[in-house]
Order: sequence, then C-alpha cells, then structure tokens
Amino acid sequence: MMDYSFLFSDDVQVMEYSAIRRMAKLAMQPGIISFSGGFPSAETFPVTEIRDVTASILETEGKAALQYGMTLGHSGLHEVVLECVQARGIPDAALNQIAITSGSQQALDLLGRLFINPGDCVFFELPSYVGAIAAFRNLRAKLVGVRQQLDGIDLADLARQVDQERRQNGRPKILYLVPNFQNPSGVTLSQEKRRQLMELCNRENLVVIEDDPYGEIYFDSTVVSRLKPLRSMDPEGRVIYLSTFSKILCPGLRTGWVLASPLVIEKLDLAKQAADLCGSMLDQRIVAECWKRGIIQNRLPEIRSFYRKRCNVMLGALREFMPAGISWTEPLGGLFIWMTLSERLNSELLLNASLEQAGVSFVIGPPFFVNREGSNTLRLAFSKESEDNIALGIEKLAQVIRHHLS
Repeated sequence: MMDYSFLFSDDVQVMEYSAIRRMAKLAMQPGIISFSGGFPSAETFPVTEIRDVTASILETEGKAALQYGMTLGHSGLHEVVLECVQARGIPDAALNQIAITSGSQQALDLLGRLFINPGDCVFFELPSYVGAIAAFRNLRAKLVGVRQQLDGIDLADLARQVDQERRQNGRPKILYLVPNFQNPSGVTLSQEKRRQLMELCNRENLVVIEDDPYGEIYFDSTVVSRLKPLRSMDPEGRVIYLSTFSKILCPGLRTGWVLASPLVIEKLDLAKQAADLCGSMLDQRIVAECWKRGIIQNRLPEIRSFYRKRCNVMLGALREFMPAGISWTEPLGGLFIWMTLSERLNSELLLNASLEQAGVSFVIGPPFFVNREGSNTLRLAFSKESEDNIALGIEKLAQVIRHHLS
C-alpha cells in the first residue's frame, strides 16, 4: 500500500473532522433522542409540490435543465434571489452582484480562496459556526476569537483584537458572523450593535462576511424590524451577504447564494469554474419555480410556527428540569439553543454519559470555539425531534447533569 502521508499538502495537515458530522452518525442509531444535528426537519419539506415542479420542468425544459449551465447560476434563480434580498431590506441589490452556489458552505470555501493567504487574520465570535471555521482553517488563516454577549458580538473586544493584530504586524482582514439566530448560540445581533459594527469595520477596513441562513425563521413578526441586514448599512460594498434555500425549502437541492460587489462576483466566477464548472441546473430551476409558484413563501408561516413550538417545548423543559447553575439562551428564531454548564462540568464527558445512560445526544461546545475553549458548553438543536421527544430528552439530560453535579 502506497504511503501518501509525506505527499499531502500543508493544507491537509490542518484539516479536522467535523464534530457535528461525527455526532450525526451517532444520532442515527435507533432509540437515540438527537439534539445534535442542526438539520431542518423533513416534516417541513414540500415533497409533493417539489415532485410536481420537477415533473413540469422535465416536461417543458428537460434538455436545458439536464445540461451544463453558467458558472454563476441559472438566470431565473438570479431574479428570484434579487427579489428575496430586496424583500429582506437590501434595496440596492443588482443582478450582477449575485452568484449561486452549491449551498452556502461552498460560498464560504470559495470566498476563503479569494481573500485568504496563510496567516491572514479572520475574526470569529466565540462560539461560531463550525463550517466557516473549517473552511478558513483549511486555508491556514489565523483564526481569532471575539467574545459574544447576549445581544451579539462584543464590539469592545473586537476593537481590542483588531488593534492587537495590527500592532503585532498581523493582517486583520475578515470578520465572519451569523447575525440572526446564530448557529450555534441562537443569539441575534442587536440593531444598535449592527450600526456600531459597521462603523468599526469601515474604520478598520475589514471585509464582513454576513451569513444569514436562518433569518426567515423568526418566531414572532415583531422581530423582523430587528433583523436589518448589515449589507443594507453598507455603502462601501465591504459586506458579502450569504444565504440559502436549505432551511426554507430543503437542503437536498443544494442551492445558496452570494450577494457582493461586482468585482468580488467576477473573481468568485473564476474560483467556482475551477471548483465545479457549474452547479445543478435542475436543482436551481426547481428552486426558482418553487419561488415563482409561491410554494416557499406560502409555507414560511407554517415553518416558523413549526420551529417556534419545538423551541418553546425545549425552553419549557429546560426551565422545569434543569438544576440550578445551568443557563441557556432563549432564541428569537432559528434552530438552536446554547447551554452553559457549571465550570466543573465537561460537556464531552457529559455527552458520553448522556448517550450511555439516557440515549440523548447533543454537540459539545469546543469545536465552535476557535481558541478551543467552551469545555463547559453545548449546543441543543430542536429541529429534528417531536415535541414529546424534546420534553423527554431534556428531562433525561437533566437527570444525567444532576448525577454529575452530585
């Protein structure tokens, strides 16, 4: 057997297996109540409607849908995305600012290739999305953590970290954040902080990657006014806005998008040509047609209600069963709740006990921290399980935690 170990690139040496993907395998075992995988519930997928749309596309434009297409995506989907982002409060968006990607994860990988040289500094909230951490770590960026507060990123800490990087002859370049119902914490960046953040990034000349996969999954319409995109406050074009149809239609149609300045889109086109030539024209036509028929828009109230109920059940069970000294976030939308244990508890040890003794899974906190902290934290996803299983699973988890505390 050939030994490849000394032939792999330097980039391979920094790659790490996703803790969430590892947990997904455990969560598939029979009898496990899973709070680990942050997948949208299959109960929200409009299977019948997608079947009908697919059949119609194959009948009327099958040859084009099954052929290669443009690297930046199907023009009909560009028009849909433009309508989406304008509805979200970005009125100055234009078609030449849009690229379609195979999910927003591909967008993160491509953007990293556009902007990051080894050693360039990328700022992440503590905690932050593991997919973005992996994408930028694989390019050997320097990942710097910034504290998070209940109303979003700690701006004073961000300013300190940027200043420190400059004084150390670092290359502060990018801030990555999920401002709405963050994965993993569920925290939402406040409106006042959004304005102050843009002032800071303008002053420090930082590129902002605004990842917004959950912004449409709010639990109360009164929240909408607090979700104004950073991109809408950006006259300089420094904000790169990402989103996806995975959470509001289905993830199997691998369709996300990037909204950025035309120059960034031009360079992203080149990077994407080398990555996949083009995405699935069939998938993109299906998504576009689902939007044009109103399938996505009409189902959004039902999706919001679906996740709101499950979130409320989990929050109610946490209040009822968890012992004193345990805290958690109370999200206004999205799919996640973040739990902080007492300092003397370790979430990895707790996970092993929870799986063995209670049959309950979750994701441990450290993979979400670029500085490897968070040993007493964990993420709970309320998207997969039924309301009854959520209540039962939290009760069982609380029993395990009580046992460890005693």
